Amino acid sequence: MTPVQRDQELVRRHLAALDGAVVQLRRHTGQPVALLAANLDERWAVERGLLVCAQNCIDIATHLAASAGHDLRDYASAIDSLVPMGILDPDFAARFRAVAGFRNLLVHGYLEVDLSRVHGLLNERLGDFAWFADRIRAALDKG
Repeated sequence: MTPVQRDQELVRRHLAALDGAVVQLRRHTGQPVALLAANLDERWAVERGLLVCAQNCIDIATHLAASAGHDLRDYASAIDSLVPMGILDPDFAARFRAVAGFRNLLVHGYLEVDLSRVHGLLNERLGDFAWFADRIRAALDKG
């Protein structure tokens, strides 16, 4: 694959959108999973926020991978490609790559989204999005 020019401003716009979504989602943490099942507005807000987070991370990863000339099979491989680039450590990438499948689940619907998975991501893994953003910022600052 022929590398494309890295657009740091584009990446920073995605980081800003990611940060904003994380801030909004933090307002929804700590609630029982039953609230997601009982309150459609709450469920949609959380699902939409998590989708925005996941999509921005994927967009960042695919852009950085393309700018390095990496050929990607899927969104998860975009996350993986950040390891040899020195942006993510292997353990984090191995865990975080699941965000690609979660994004696909939310986008394509697949009829029923597992609310316990949504709840778990919101309450136990939300910090992963901030960690990802920090690693990306550090890479951009290095040049």
